[in-house]
Amino acid sequence: MELLTHPFTIGLALGLAFALFVAIGGWNKRRTLRKDNRQLREHLHTQLTINSKGNQALQAEIEQLKKQSENLRISLATMTSRPDKSELRTLYLYDKTIHMMYEKAPGFAPAWESTMREAEIEMDKMNTGVLAWVKRIIRPSLGSGRTQPAGSTKELSTDINVIENAKHED
Repeated sequence: MELLTHPFTIGLALGLAFALFVAIGGWNKRRTLRKDNRQLREHLHTQLTINSKGNQALQAEIEQLKKQSENLRISLATMTSRPDKSELRTLYLYDKTIHMMYEKAPGFAPAWESTMREAEIEMDKMNTGVLAWVKRIIRPSLGSGRTQPAGSTKELSTDINVIENAKHED
C-alpha cells in the first residue's frame, strides 16, 4: 500500500492518465481528419467531373462557333463580290445605251454620247414617280422586246439578267 502512496507511483499514474487522454484525443482527431479528407476527395472528384463536362461543352461550342465564323466569312466574301445597286444601274444604263445605239448606228461616237444622255434621263425618270413604282413591281428583263444583234450585247444582257435574278433571290 505504501507503493500506491509513493510520489513516483502517483506521478506515473498521472502521466499514464494524461498520455491515455492525449492518445484518445489524437485518435478522435485522426478519425475526424480522415472523414474530412474522404469528403474533400469526393467533393474534388465531383467538382472535376463537372468541370470536365463543362470544358467539353465549351470545346464543342467553340468548334461550332469556329464553323459558323468560317461560314460567315465565306458569306461575307461572297456578298462583297456581288455588284451593288449603283453597279447594276450603270450596267443597265450601258445595256440600254447599246440597244438604243443599234437603232441609231450611223456615227458611233456622237450616237453613243446622245444615247447615253437619253438613257440616263430615262433612268432618272424610272427612279422617281409612278413609273419607278411600277418598274420596281414588274422588273422587266433588260433585253425584252428588242431585237438582239449577234455578238456580245446578247451575252451582256444575259449576264445582267443573271445578276438581277441572283440579287432578287437574296
